[in-house]
Amino acid sequence: MILLVAAISRLWQLERVPFMHDEFSALFRTRFDSFGELIRIGVVENDSHPAGVQVFLYYWVRLVGFNEFWIKLPFALMSVGSVYLVYRISYQWFNELTALLSAAFIAATQYAIFYSQLARPYAAGQFFVLLLAAQCYLWFHSKVNRKSVFFFGITAVLAALMHAFSLAQAGLIVLTMLLCAPAQNRKALWLAILLAFIIYLPHIPVFWHQLKAGGIGGWLGKPDSDFLFKFLYYGFNYSWYLLAIACSLFCISLLISPKLNVRRPAVRWILLSWFLVPLLVAWLYSVHRTPILQFSTLYFSFPFLVIFFFSFINTENYKPNQYGLLVTLFLMAALGSTIFERQHFKMMQHQGFDQMALEMSDARKKFSDQLALASYNATPEMGAFYQQKQELYDVKHFSKHQTIQDLGDWLQNQDTEFMGFGWTDYAPAEWELISAVYYPRMLDENAWFNAYWRLAARGQPDEPSKNPAEIPLSQNRFFNSQRIYGDAWLPDTSLILNKTQILGVAAFVRHEDTLRDLKLVIELRDRRTDSLLHWQAGTIQNAWRTDTASIWLSALRFSMFAKDAKQYDIRSYLWNKSGEKFEIQKANFYVRNEQPYILGLMEPF
Repeated sequence: MILLVAAISRLWQLERVPFMHDEFSALFRTRFDSFGELIRIGVVENDSHPAGVQVFLYYWVRLVGFNEFWIKLPFALMSVGSVYLVYRISYQWFNELTALLSAAFIAATQYAIFYSQLARPYAAGQFFVLLLAAQCYLWFHSKVNRKSVFFFGITAVLAALMHAFSLAQAGLIVLTMLLCAPAQNRKALWLAILLAFIIYLPHIPVFWHQLKAGGIGGWLGKPDSDFLFKFLYYGFNYSWYLLAIACSLFCISLLISPKLNVRRPAVRWILLSWFLVPLLVAWLYSVHRTPILQFSTLYFSFPFLVIFFFSFINTENYKPNQYGLLVTLFLMAALGSTIFERQHFKMMQHQGFDQMALEMSDARKKFSDQLALASYNATPEMGAFYQQKQELYDVKHFSKHQTIQDLGDWLQNQDTEFMGFGWTDYAPAEWELISAVYYPRMLDENAWFNAYWRLAARGQPDEPSKNPAEIPLSQNRFFNSQRIYGDAWLPDTSLILNKTQILGVAAFVRHEDTLRDLKLVIELRDRRTDSLLHWQAGTIQNAWRTDTASIWLSALRFSMFAKDAKQYDIRSYLWNKSGEKFEIQKANFYVRNEQPYILGLMEPF
């Protein structure tokens, strides 16, 4: 039953799960004429992962094309295999109840399912790490033969070729074997390690280059002090009731019999170290060199923590015929949480690239040639993939390599009454803001994981929202060397709601000389203490400019802070740092409420 749930949760309507950013990145790096180009350009120069999955996709794409179901299928199947391996490892070292509960947890929770549906190294790396760990029992309890040596070596090198942290996890397992395996198998173990090293040898130049490169692109921040708590909470679906059910198993055991299962303490220490050591290494590296620690980093070690957790359940407190009921209830609770609390399958099957293309298509049918369309993506080709399936060939594509100036120039030249603008994989909030400057009357909006869509029209915003809201200006609108700071602009408290996610400010300026050092400041202060919590300034990088006029932009994301937006005092002002001459003509506040699905696959909502 557990394997059936695991298979259904990973394969059900898999063809409807669109490609995500990382998958597009990998798939677009399969279009090389030779294997040498694949390694040199597709892996060494443009990837931070080992070559294993990229090489597999290079050949797999040639068989199945860019088809969502067939591309993702091997990874989903390996994830189902991981569920079985969790059961096997747990059963080998502990008991049937531990095995069933551990497998049920991995089968039905969101963290495990999410990465299983991506054509990336996670499901494959976890499978080979668990396959390596499953062999340890044999090496500890009997004398191995040549077949076991070959299988162990091949599995170790396959784990090493999937992901940097599956490599680290495999290395940790091998180190444990060297320290703990019986003397009768030490020689065989060294032979297996030698075999793995020989096979891995051609990959060492790739490994060395990626090791020197260090990070994963510079977009990831250092981990917060509560990272581990957040990760564990995410592992339990951000669900207090699922966490309570899991913990209650201990309480019920203690009520029946005041003891936990404490047999095999050495194995528990090993399992715990297999989780904590990668966590500690990634934490220290992230703090002292460059950030690499994120939830996906621990995907390969998390099953060992799950087995450790459930290994304390004392089977003596339950009758064998009660196992089925207990496991079924826990499995259904976990799956129910994933489906209804986390809305996982809804979000996985409705994502930014494909859904935005559908929204654009619907808007095009409604407004015809009176509609201008634009999208911001990491690379234009990612946005175009699903847009072209909807026969949308006139979408203006922007990417991270372009600026607000480029978008402003395009908007300035549009003469349509309506405009649809969307972004995927994070866009600076100022891009939304400038689209609202030119098309302020919101008609519709929608959001998906890491994506947002805005359909708007020209003219003034409809009442009662007044968004963007015009800021009253004083009579003194001129700035020069004698006027460095402008008046403080305070947003109307009715604009700021508990669920406000973005507050933007736009200032329209007229000038004779090109402004270069003007700053549009937003300050955030604690309402109780008036202490400054955050200061930021929109600079020339976030401005649209001509020789005589410009629009300066600054946008604040409240999701950066722990409290609700209403807990802060906000003010904005112009800082004429170099005493330049200009006249401010008007200014607006722009507010966008929280869209929980934007981070819904990774954060609570």
